[in-house]
Amino acid sequence: MTVPRLHLSERTQVTLILVVALGGIFSIWYFLLLPQHQMTAETDALRRQLDNSPFRHQSPNALRKAIEVERASLAKLDQDWAQTAERLATFANQAVLRRAEWRIDYKQDLFLTRRRLVEKSDALGIQLVPTDLGIDDAITDRDRIRERTLQLKAVEKLADLTLDRRIERLVSILPLPPVTHKAPDGRICFDEYPVRVECDVSFDNLYALFQAVFEENRVFAFRSIRIAAGHKPDAPVRINAIMSALVFE
Repeated sequence: MTVPRLHLSERTQVTLILVVALGGIFSIWYFLLLPQHQMTAETDALRRQLDNSPFRHQSPNALRKAIEVERASLAKLDQDWAQTAERLATFANQAVLRRAEWRIDYKQDLFLTRRRLVEKSDALGIQLVPTDLGIDDAITDRDRIRERTLQLKAVEKLADLTLDRRIERLVSILPLPPVTHKAPDGRICFDEYPVRVECDVSFDNLYALFQAVFEENRVFAFRSIRIAAGHKPDAPVRINAIMSALVFE
């Protein structure tokens, strides 16, 4: 049995040769010439960068000294940031808060906090209108336990602060959604937990209240504040403000 030969016309043979040649040329360009061109462009860009560098003509000793200066400057910046975060932190146990493993005891914490603040306001003779502290005790997402717990701590801290400064009544208090502040490289610098608060206060205790929010381990940052006339003679000033607890990373 003989196998029939495949006879191609000269035109078909020339076409196949051209296709194979073009494929070979494209392969050489794509796999060999193009990477070399890209490498050459990157090398030229690096060379131009080095040519414009102020360290180009410096000796190795000078470069080592420059590196030491930069490292010392970075260490100083890190130290300054750590001190700033320590001074502006709202909570004293910030390191514990950052590393805490939050458990499903949020409802119990909320119940105990509500009861303690009600008992404290009764003992001081101060009216605590929002006995629920403006916080919902329902949690549908386990991932929000940390957020809810820190919101509760921010509300508790601010409520304690106002009661300790002898306001006349706490009209309303409500935690707002937290705000995350990031560095240019994407790292989280600190989280802000805003709380909307409205309270009636006398003139004598107004200054003490403002001074208290700048004390160590109870710092609150003002987002907004509005001061208006109160509704009762014993509390001629009504404060409506959004104040934020700061938790640094």
